[in-house]
Amino acid sequence: MRPTFVNAEWQEAFDRDGYVKIPCLDQDQVQALRDVYYGLGKAPGDPERACISTFHTYDAEYKQKISDGVHGVLKPYCDEIFDDYKCLPANFLTKWPGGMSGFGLHQDLALVDETKFTSAEIWVALEDTHEDNGQLWMVPGSHKWVPTLRGIHSFRSPFYGLEQRIVQRHAKPEPLKAGEAIVFNHATLHFSYPNRTEKERLVAIIDLIPNEAQHLHYFGLPDGSVEAFEIGEEFWVENNPFTLGTPPPAAQSLGIQEFEFVALTEERLDQLVAEGKAIDHEAERHGALNPGKAWCHRCGTTEGIEEPTDRWLGNVTLLCPSCAEKEAELAPV
Repeated sequence: MRPTFVNAEWQEAFDRDGYVKIPCLDQDQVQALRDVYYGLGKAPGDPERACISTFHTYDAEYKQKISDGVHGVLKPYCDEIFDDYKCLPANFLTKWPGGMSGFGLHQDLALVDETKFTSAEIWVALEDTHEDNGQLWMVPGSHKWVPTLRGIHSFRSPFYGLEQRIVQRHAKPEPLKAGEAIVFNHATLHFSYPNRTEKERLVAIIDLIPNEAQHLHYFGLPDGSVEAFEIGEEFWVENNPFTLGTPPPAAQSLGIQEFEFVALTEERLDQLVAEGKAIDHEAERHGALNPGKAWCHRCGTTEGIEEPTDRWLGNVTLLCPSCAEKEAELAPV
């Protein structure tokens, strides 16, 4: 893979761990981004009870204003530190106070052909992030543990049954000061505990792909196969990509993808530890990340929600039947 960063030291850490913590914005820039969010307000429909991205709405005008505002402050820095990478539409991630705001162990969507390219996310703290308000936890080296193909709907998790072990023994907390950032490979496992303070925790996010890479969206079909689509930047603005119930409209299909699912086993994880490709806190375990009962990310109900299975199911993608029906009415055709 070609370099992601101009800075060789950052690149070394990024290759080894799947992420790197870096300085990013000064306090005036941090305030400028906060002004963008609070000037436009929370995403329409945000129930203020979870960890919700401003992408979680079909209000295209709102999302475009959010993206333009974030790019105005953050994109010049991205253009400086990344090696010929393209900034995709930007968003804010709000972790609201309360027990529903935990974000379970996951990898982000694959945005490129990861056998050829590396995509990344820059995650910028707009206030200090710490143990109480839901700091980011990273799983070093996990981007290289097992190949995955990640998109929307019916994707099996190769880590099923090992989630609590990974959270308790193989993860590392990464607190940030306002203006600092973590840049991570989209294949790197990460999560966060609920926000136990009385104030929301706000971060700004831009996803990036190499300029020469196709921008992809993977969609899981009912028979278990995976179809790839080439999408444009407008996809993130015109759709709610996390609850999209059909293949992306107006996108070019690249056909069914050949991919062999491989599940990570306990024995293989032990081997990764022995090889120094996974950290291990077995002697001093972290607290379990208890996902609790699955609930609707729109209204908060637990009624009519399927319990988590071996599929990638995060609360940001789960809808009760009533909210799913309303969401379908808003989706573009």
